[in-house]
Amino acid sequence: MKIKKILYIVLSLGIIIYFLPFKLFSDDLGKANKYYERYDYKYAIEIYERLLSDKPTLEVAQKLANSYRFINNTVEAEKAYATVLTFPGFDPINYIYYAEVLKQNGKFDQAKRNYLIYAERVPAKADESVKLANGCDAARLWLDNPDLNVKLVNESGMNTEYSDFSPIPYDKGFIFVSDREFLRPIKNKDNKSKKIYGWTGNPYLKLYQAENQNDTLDGNLKLTVMPEQINDLYHSGPATLTSDGRVMYFTKAGIVNDPNINERKIKGLVMKKAIYYSVKQGGVWTQAVSFPYNKPYDYSLEHPALSPDGKTLYFASDMPGTLGGMDLFYSENTGSGWSKPKNCGPEINTAQDEVFPYVRKDGKLFFSSRGHITIGGLDIFSSTGDKSNWTEPENLKAPFNSPKDDFGIYYFDDNLTGFISSNRFGGKGSDDIYQFDTKPKPVFFAVQGEVVEKGTGNPIAGVKIFLVDKKTGKETSLFSDEEGSFKFDLNKETDYVVRGDLDKYFSRQQGEITTKGAKESTVYNVKFEVEKGEDAYLVRLNNIYYDFNKANIRKDAEPELNKVLSFMSTTPNVNVELRSHTDSRGNAAYNMDLSQRRAKSAEQYLLKNGANKEKLTAQGFGETQLLNKCSDGVKCSKEEHQLNRRTEFKVVKVTPTISYVPAFKLESMFPSISGTK
Repeated sequence: MKIKKILYIVLSLGIIIYFLPFKLFSDDLGKANKYYERYDYKYAIEIYERLLSDKPTLEVAQKLANSYRFINNTVEAEKAYATVLTFPGFDPINYIYYAEVLKQNGKFDQAKRNYLIYAERVPAKADESVKLANGCDAARLWLDNPDLNVKLVNESGMNTEYSDFSPIPYDKGFIFVSDREFLRPIKNKDNKSKKIYGWTGNPYLKLYQAENQNDTLDGNLKLTVMPEQINDLYHSGPATLTSDGRVMYFTKAGIVNDPNINERKIKGLVMKKAIYYSVKQGGVWTQAVSFPYNKPYDYSLEHPALSPDGKTLYFASDMPGTLGGMDLFYSENTGSGWSKPKNCGPEINTAQDEVFPYVRKDGKLFFSSRGHITIGGLDIFSSTGDKSNWTEPENLKAPFNSPKDDFGIYYFDDNLTGFISSNRFGGKGSDDIYQFDTKPKPVFFAVQGEVVEKGTGNPIAGVKIFLVDKKTGKETSLFSDEEGSFKFDLNKETDYVVRGDLDKYFSRQQGEITTKGAKESTVYNVKFEVEKGEDAYLVRLNNIYYDFNKANIRKDAEPELNKVLSFMSTTPNVNVELRSHTDSRGNAAYNMDLSQRRAKSAEQYLLKNGANKEKLTAQGFGETQLLNKCSDGVKCSKEEHQLNRRTEFKVVKVTPTISYVPAFKLESMFPSISGTK
């Protein structure tokens, strides 16, 4: 009996131990899924990470990746979606999600590849995904060529490690949105009070007032939370003010002072965002009042923005009538209330999200979008018009936009300076406030250059340089200084010739410069390399020799010709003449023909390997330009004769190019007039 009892206990324990891990897994997954369904992604992620490590499944990997994407953690989302793609049976839409986070992480080539894979897997969406793939090329171009006239500075004195965004001027400072812990300390990560937003694990967004004597956020601020009439248990902000500062419209999430709603009966229901307004009376904000078209059970209204005259309210919504995602809508103040919202139209809205509208004092609309071609995430766009009649939106490009989310733009009265918000890399927190300055800089043009001796690079003083206005013929001249330098100021929208007129000892060189179409301050760099006689611009190659009576390119000559290819590709503003020579043996007429064939042979080699035909000519000189004594009747060795069987190349036309200020002296192994941008 004892033995049977022991066996029974052991068997029972074994069964419990066998099924316990599955039960634990099942319970944890159920808990994580509940968090996920309630948008409490911060808590869901902690469980999904553990489950994926212990018992990986496609469901867990998918929901973990989605959770990271929803909370905008693109670095972890990239890793998570890469994991999803390793499971059999995943939904192809994950290629799009993966591409989006790759793009936001600045990995444009990988993003493009995944967009194209989706196009192959889902042909019905091929056009859209190919467009997204091509957008990666535009994104890289914009990011690599930022507008140098735009100055963008992180307001580090204002920003925290949390989200801080969408400031608007108010009173002696600003009103802005933040989920910082200010006056709302979190006891621990398990605190489930309504002060914690499960989506991010941070406090709910609140509207703050920052008082400052200056029109900057320099950190010397008196910071207060807006009163309870504005902020309550859930999210508040961003906001917009009427021109007199008396009425504020702002976003709220949750149930706010609505006697028709019993919060207990709808517990667990996820409420959408809504627009409320408050009026300042006697220095006190009144209780927030709901905008008449809110339907927080069905759809969101958020990010209100007033037109300069206060008669039109723009906002983002996913209400019926959208083209997809969040669209921009408008409502008009009729004097007796607000009109039924209307969609701003297909020029503005896309199948993706359009959010954070803002109307500048001159009536220009700014907003953020995922649906138009972006550098990544949300980009800021501008458009002119009003209501539902708009021009094609223009991407503000870099540095306003980045691979991450860029939004919440606000211009000061000068229409040249203001704020944007962004979660771009290098910031202080999740979302940061940046101040921008687009004030036009003084525009000037100049040409500066140097005259040096070819071969040695030594500066040459006292060389007379002319600047000629091509239209009027007016000449201005000066002499190079002891460092060989010279400089002329230039007029805008003018064509010039810059020319070095030298005495008999040196050759003459010149190049053309134009300031037509140049919008930025520009210095054109010119370098004159001069030498005796007509050999200026002449560069001899090493070892471009030919066998006796032959014109074919020898193997030992190919490396030297490849140098010509490299020179032409890195110095595209030149035309090159190939000049071939023979030794003196044989008939002079035959040698002239042979040298021409040798020049053509070298030319064909270069053309075959990618040289520009329009930039290349070939000329034979026969035995007319020997390098040594070995003329007709003079006894010479084979080596001495071979020295004359050569090909040289000569720069015969040089076109200057533009360089940005400040200009630098450009070193070149070949004579040129050049510049860098």
